[in-house]
Amino acid sequence: MAKKQIKPYIIIDDEYFIPEKTSDVFMEVEFEYKVKSWQGALPKFLEKQGLDLTDEEFDNLLEENYDLLHPDNKDGWVIDSDAKWDDKTSATYKVLAALYSGDWECRVCGPVPKVNPQPAARLRDLKKRGYIIGSRRRFCKTCDQKTMHDILVMLPSIETRFEHGNELRKPMSDILKKRIKSFLGYREVCFNVVRTDVELLIDHKFPSQRWNTPESDNPNDMSEAEIRHKFQLLSNQTNMWKSRYCDTCVKTGKRGEFMGTKWYYSGNENWEGKTPHDENGCIGCPWYDLELWKSKLLKATQKLNK
Repeated sequence: MAKKQIKPYIIIDDEYFIPEKTSDVFMEVEFEYKVKSWQGALPKFLEKQGLDLTDEEFDNLLEENYDLLHPDNKDGWVIDSDAKWDDKTSATYKVLAALYSGDWECRVCGPVPKVNPQPAARLRDLKKRGYIIGSRRRFCKTCDQKTMHDILVMLPSIETRFEHGNELRKPMSDILKKRIKSFLGYREVCFNVVRTDVELLIDHKFPSQRWNTPESDNPNDMSEAEIRHKFQLLSNQTNMWKSRYCDTCVKTGKRGEFMGTKWYYSGNENWEGKTPHDENGCIGCPWYDLELWKSKLLKATQKLNK
């Protein structure tokens, strides 16, 4: 993986990564301090906590996160964390304590399997409580194999640092998620292929990068018309592609392309909303509604060939 040196003391990977079986997005980073270095990961998108940063917002937080993650702050962070737990005998707390090193811990030979050999549910519970935990397959020097590793990122509570983002994104029940995926045929719209439940993400057609008011509620009995208007299904990878195009559009005002094809059934490559938060400015972009865009492109092509 190629790396970029942002500052003499900050190095980041060239690409984000998505932990397995999640829609979260992280980037591996290296922070150099006088006392030691920290090789960890920082979040860009966290589904459970409602965090959704643009590339620019992620970059702007690097210096702040560098200061927050200074080794001198670790003991105080752990004390504050422990104060939130009345029951330190619970399975969830034991997994948390096993990650208190703040470093990547092997899920085969590290401290986590000693307290819980199958910690996935406990990790989800910790994320719901605001903890930031990244997971990735890495080579373990101790057991000499590539295994799943987890890291607890010791930043302040996600609810307090990103309260505004949490207010904008409304919760969605597992019942509704199943309804949406079933109604849309479990079909990943970018490549038009049927995928399994865990391989699919429910994407808001109107990208959250342009939200400035809370989204509409997501009731379990949401109408099929609203489901089709509001959502499409993507994979982890295609969702990341869309996110990057939307980030660029917010920064430059240039809408995305689809695999080298610059064509828009409404408007052109220039984003022309009345305000930066106007959903109408996205209409016609391939990533706003991939199914409709491909259908319009096919009709335009057939018309030219007649």
